[in-house]
Amino acid sequence: MKKITLSLSLAIFYLAVIGQTNQPLPLNELGLITYSEVVQVEEAGKELLLTNAFNYLLSLVDNHKNLKKGPFINEDSTEIHLPLAYTVYRDFPVHSPHGVIKYEFTVSVKDGRYRYVATNFVFHYLERNRYGKFVEVKGKSKPLEEPFYKGSQKLWDRHKQQAGEKIRTFAESLHAEMFMLPEGPKEEIVKVNEDW
Repeated sequence: MKKITLSLSLAIFYLAVIGQTNQPLPLNELGLITYSEVVQVEEAGKELLLTNAFNYLLSLVDNHKNLKKGPFINEDSTEIHLPLAYTVYRDFPVHSPHGVIKYEFTVSVKDGRYRYVATNFVFHYLERNRYGKFVEVKGKSKPLEEPFYKGSQKLWDRHKQQAGEKIRTFAESLHAEMFMLPEGPKEEIVKVNEDW
């Protein structure tokens, strides 16, 4: 009887924890967490948008030591794809890396608009190696869509919320970059007067 009562109270606890999440995460038709937005960029051709998106994603690769692959463009030059990652931390008992969340980021362009899609979020566990560095545990990962975490459920829910914050910040930076006009040769103004 005690086991049934304990199991029932644990089930109620987990349901209460799930109900306390701030907002539901956006899911696509396959049940994967997906962030997406279509942004209008008036009078911008798809070539300019593709160039701006490529340059921005390339700058991310250049500035991030853990990204090994650069962005790649599909055959018809309408889409750029880049696998990205960021580290999440635990604060108890000390502030230390808990894992790496890897996801797929895609920018699609058309004349006058672009769309970004961030999806396929997977949490990869980190542990210290014998040299004290945090490294990924091979074969130990978990999709971010999983509702339960064996350790701290509050920490797991925070990782999910951080994904949304990270993508919103990233989308704002991309938005600013996409509105950049190409730098052409500057016009030289020559003044001609009679006093030479």
